[in-house]
Amino acid sequence: MSVAIAVTPNHEVAGHFGKAAGFVVYDGQGKLVAELINQGRKAVGCKHKKQLQSQLAAHNVKTLLLGNVGQRSLARLLGAGFEVFRVPNRAPLQDVLMGKVTREPLLSAEQGRPCKREKGACGCGCGSKKTVKPAKIGMTVSANANLQGLAKIGGFKL
Repeated sequence: MSVAIAVTPNHEVAGHFGKAAGFVVYDGQGKLVAELINQGRKAVGCKHKKQLQSQLAAHNVKTLLLGNVGQRSLARLLGAGFEVFRVPNRAPLQDVLMGKVTREPLLSAEQGRPCKREKGACGCGCGSKKTVKPAKIGMTVSANANLQGLAKIGGFKL
């Protein structure tokens, strides 16, 4: 079982899961196993966060230490079986490894940071519902088509 810590380029605890420069992975004995680079940290959307989760799982990470995490990412991590703990932002990596900082367990998605964008506005479509496009003249319509917005067709009221 491995532990991963979200870090800044200066090897301090990163302020946010998706924007971390990378993750350092340690085994149960405290030996450095891997350093993962977050290639998509400046990307908008959730695709790179899902890739990070896959990378962490591939390194047998079960515990994740970070500064903050969004509600949707936290829900995804908890659902995948990760134990997630919040530690102080910018805490030195050595202090975290030696247990000198407090760990707050994050047990539900509500403990994560709310999305700053409107639901689904991150560009990836997460959290948004597909809208049904209104029917237009000339389209064939099915029985459950949405005819909203059409008031007249060729002088006939609908």
